[in-house]
Amino acid sequence: MINFLQRKSLFLFGMTLCLVLVCGLAFGQRSLAQSSLGARVDLVGADITGTLILTQKENGLVKIEGTVQGDPATLTPGLHGLHIHAVGVCEPGAQPAFSTTGGHFDPGPFGSEVPVEANHPYHLGDLPNLVVDEHGYAKYKALTSRVSLSESPVTLFDDNGSAIIIHQLTDQQKAGGTAAEAGGGRLACGVVTRDDSSQESDERSS
Repeated sequence: MINFLQRKSLFLFGMTLCLVLVCGLAFGQRSLAQSSLGARVDLVGADITGTLILTQKENGLVKIEGTVQGDPATLTPGLHGLHIHAVGVCEPGAQPAFSTTGGHFDPGPFGSEVPVEANHPYHLGDLPNLVVDEHGYAKYKALTSRVSLSESPVTLFDDNGSAIIIHQLTDQQKAGGTAAEAGGGRLACGVVTRDDSSQESDERSS
């Protein structure tokens, strides 16, 4: 016969086990949701192609990495500005080219997407320069805490999307500069699109 204390112990054990299972299931669902926070950018320009993969890590940082290849006569050796822009529309035939992407991504009550130089280099979409070698090749890797791939006030997947632009000139990353000093003309563009497989690739490489 099982006495009252034994029954109580079994009941408490069963309740604890249920809580562990529920919490484990919730954690698994949360991890699954986090694993889907990936995006892809296919960059295209005159004699320029490239792919960047964006992955939101568990700490909220967004990793951006990939490669770009261009004709060195166009994508010249040295530093080129690379930024997230406010609108996910890339039109090479626009005047000027890719101007349909708007200014640098900078939502919020204190944001200032245009003119570009007004809040540079403090836009949420401002990123480190792309470093191009003598063959027109570049390997890019950066981390940013300024944007997110999940639903938030700074998500790249807002109502009008977002894009990444490679600029003609070096981003001198200084306040109070000109548009040219922030990168100048636009050489290549790619729309930021959701890509759940990018997180899986990141987990395999880590």
